[in-house]
Amino acid sequence: MKIKFTREQKIGLFAILTLFSLYVVINYLRGEDLFGKSNVYFAKYESVEGLNTTGPVFIKGLKVGTVESIEYVEKSNNFLVTLKIDSQYKMSDSCVAQIYSSDILGGKAVRINMAKGTKVISDQDTLLTSIEPGMIEMLSNELVPLKNQATALIENMNKTFDNVNDVLDSNAKENLAKSLENLNKTLKSVKAIAQNLENNGPEISSILDNLDKLSTTLNGSAGHLDSSLKNFSEITDSLKKADLAGTIESLKMLISDINNPHGSLGKLIKTDSLHNSIDSLLRNLDVLVANINRDPKKYIKISVF
Repeated sequence: MKIKFTREQKIGLFAILTLFSLYVVINYLRGEDLFGKSNVYFAKYESVEGLNTTGPVFIKGLKVGTVESIEYVEKSNNFLVTLKIDSQYKMSDSCVAQIYSSDILGGKAVRINMAKGTKVISDQDTLLTSIEPGMIEMLSNELVPLKNQATALIENMNKTFDNVNDVLDSNAKENLAKSLENLNKTLKSVKAIAQNLENNGPEISSILDNLDKLSTTLNGSAGHLDSSLKNFSEITDSLKKADLAGTIESLKMLISDINNPHGSLGKLIKTDSLHNSIDSLLRNLDVLVANINRDPKKYIKISVF
């Protein structure tokens, strides 16, 4: 028996098929598997900024579900997020549903940090939660201290510049200009000295050569110097072994005898008798020589045989 559809029935059947296909396509685009079995889990967060419904849920980078809904619970002042996850992935009571930044634009997603627990949770149970700071939040946390330091640095620089402006009055500026002028003169003098050294390079090289030759000569004479020092050492050893103390003591005794006015040497040196006798003798000799010169026959007799 052949079934015949009226025009109205055909239009209605086509509309139903179109709506069903559209529903399947929309849910597929949302990441829902209409023909697979899924479990529903709940997660509570203090903030869900950047997280949207139909957002993906990952386990180690693999998409395993979607964010089904986000509801605000006024009584507990937090958000209840419903996660729809493929039932083949078993969750323990230690698994953590973490909100994290999925892109650099601030988009958020949920990932399940798998962990071994004491038991496996079932459908409609609640997962542990955490929120990972986003890149913008981390940059803000890093930039705020830098901003404060930069502000303090700018304030210190402004104070320094104010102090410099206060110090650099007209007289100070004039003195600074003179100092710079003197510095330029000094640099010119140094440059002139360097040029003179460069021009006198051959003479300096000759001096260095002479010094080199002198050092070579001294090195050659080192043997003679060692011999001389050895001889000097032997002399000092001989003097060290000699009875210098006895000699010095004898000299002291001789000097003491000379200085003693009651001794023979002392009387000879200290008294005037020797001086007077010698002086008298010399005078008598002078008289005798004078008499001989006047009358030599009286004192000198010549006999001829």
